[in-house]
Amino acid sequence: MNSSLNPPPKNLPVLAIRGTLWAYLSFIFGKVLTFASTVILARLLAPEQFGVVGYCLIALQYLEILSDFAMDGALVARRDKLEEAANAAFVINLASSLLMFGAAWVAAPYIAGFFQESAVTDLLRALVLTLPISALAIVPGALLRREMRFKLKFIPDVSRSLAKGLFSIVLAWQGFGVWSLVWGPVAGETVSALITWLLVRWRPTFKFDSQVTREMMGIGFHLILVGIMGALLANVDYLIVGKVLGAAALGFYVLAYRIPELIISNTLRVIGGVALPLVARSQTDLRSLHRVFFAYLRYIALFAFPVSVGLALTAPPFIRIFYTVKWEPAIAVMQSIAVAIGIGSMGFLPGVIYKAINRPDVLNRFSLIKLPVTIGILWYCTRWGINGVAVGQILVAALNLTLTLLLAYWVIKIHPYEVLKTALPALGSSLIMGGMIAGGMLLLNPSNVLVLAFWVASGAAVYVAALTVTSRDTVTQAITVLRATFSRS
Repeated sequence: MNSSLNPPPKNLPVLAIRGTLWAYLSFIFGKVLTFASTVILARLLAPEQFGVVGYCLIALQYLEILSDFAMDGALVARRDKLEEAANAAFVINLASSLLMFGAAWVAAPYIAGFFQESAVTDLLRALVLTLPISALAIVPGALLRREMRFKLKFIPDVSRSLAKGLFSIVLAWQGFGVWSLVWGPVAGETVSALITWLLVRWRPTFKFDSQVTREMMGIGFHLILVGIMGALLANVDYLIVGKVLGAAALGFYVLAYRIPELIISNTLRVIGGVALPLVARSQTDLRSLHRVFFAYLRYIALFAFPVSVGLALTAPPFIRIFYTVKWEPAIAVMQSIAVAIGIGSMGFLPGVIYKAINRPDVLNRFSLIKLPVTIGILWYCTRWGINGVAVGQILVAALNLTLTLLLAYWVIKIHPYEVLKTALPALGSSLIMGGMIAGGMLLLNPSNVLVLAFWVASGAAVYVAALTVTSRDTVTQAITVLRATFSRS
């Protein structure tokens, strides 16, 4: 592990896109497999079964944050004494994962009581087996990210999704019901951990440094707080829907959330995974940070806005075709969630920068402001059911984006006007696309997969045409960067 593995960012857009392309290829394969398995499982299982496992997943997400102690992020941002840092991270991860496994086993009956669903006890106790299994692969995976070896990381990532999907489908087909949604993730994490260890040469040693360990734990502590607050903000809607509206409502809400999350939110996570090691190389150079920020922001906007509008338009035929009519209550929810995630995508990058410059404390303080506001809005919106909660997400996203841009201006001197100026071409072109496709769908209703695919392709063509007319420089710049990305030089 040598710092020479991290060359200086001479061509940020090309380096960023090359890393993102491999990470996104891994994401695409994994999520296509996830989508296919979800479609099959939605036909084999009932909404209530998805809802019950949804309760377990809410608890698991917080346990996962505490389990890995944010060592992956601390290791990616580490600049010296990498062997000592990796050894410390491995021991901390393993110990904290076992601790969280035990805590979950004890707390499972109380979590089941909170949601008033007794089945949660046994399901959660089985599902938390993923914690110690995944902990074994966190350090090798973080080293691959740190060295931007996303091409190699593709293999365990896709293997996880393939094993999870196949195992879940086989069990559901054999009549295991809700348990198929539990043993599938356990199988996926096991396969991914084994492959990661086979691919990565690193092995733990007894080389430790008390100062490095303290530094890693200090950064990890702040990143844990960021993760917990982020998970609270990301899943407070699940908590509120599950507690106030019940398991069936949560089942519809979870499924409606999956596609926007699958396509937009997870893409942002992929981008963040590539951006973190890249930004960490320019920790002390504000001009370089700004260049990375606006390079990424431009391409996030080019992607997130049209996808958000497209998902909102195609949600009705999509759900009826792929999930069947029994899932129709999820249609309006999916439309609102798609819009909310599209708005929120513009506030994603500052958080990555704060982590890369070792300022996660900024995110923690900011989350203390956002969390009570988010809870208040969404709780109030439950009086209109899951549709009300989804619309509340749009209000929350708009408010959080405003606060995020103001904070970014204060901390890293990024002006909100420049952010809006960078995103405006993609936003305008997306709205043009949305208007034209919405009118066309009134004439030709997408009642089957072929017609739906036609409108998706038409929407993409209209979007590119509108972007070319309204901002030819943006299209030219994107083409130039893509050519450089795929060139041999």
